[in-house]
Amino acid sequence: MTNKVVILIDGGFFIPRFKTMNSGRGPRVADLQTFITGTMTKVRATNDAGVSDVLFRTFWYDCRPFGGQATDPKGNVVDFSTHPQFAAATAFQKDLRTFPQLALRLGDLSFDGWKYDSSGGFKPDFKQKAVDMKIGLDIAWMAGKRTVDKIVLVAGDSDFVSPMKYARRGGLLVYLEPMGQTTIKMELKEHADFLL
Repeated sequence: MTNKVVILIDGGFFIPRFKTMNSGRGPRVADLQTFITGTMTKVRATNDAGVSDVLFRTFWYDCRPFGGQATDPKGNVVDFSTHPQFAAATAFQKDLRTFPQLALRLGDLSFDGWKYDSSGGFKPDFKQKAVDMKIGLDIAWMAGKRTVDKIVLVAGDSDFVSPMKYARRGGLLVYLEPMGQTTIKMELKEHADFLL
């Protein structure tokens, strides 16, 4: 028996976790391949004898980087397209577009003003738009169409509990990959079949 496995990666979760695990260094495409290979190894370790798994596809969910301009509370015009984070995110997403067996699902990053940071200065307040919804809809679609047998969710947001429950009711096995995060919400643990 061979199962088809899909890996759903919330980029807004993956990138900070990766940086925490790698002394602040952001991920490269080669790191993503290593992560996918390692994740598939963990999934296969849960199988009974005679069962095998193949990767169907990886889905990467994230926002397009914000490259607009805004005036900070001190009157300075900030051009976000000149920031290193913008260049790094743009280059990484460009590389993902040609990554084998990967679908890139992009939402939008909205600029919602400024907030104080711990040093007494200001930092931009960005909000992701439509990313969680895309993940939830894809899980529901895959469960409804039964295109895969196993879903690996790389995320830490309890907003995914309802899609996880729906997938399990549809007969799919749901795996949660917390990337070493020790504080995992109980709702996520409860509705995952396996914690990697």
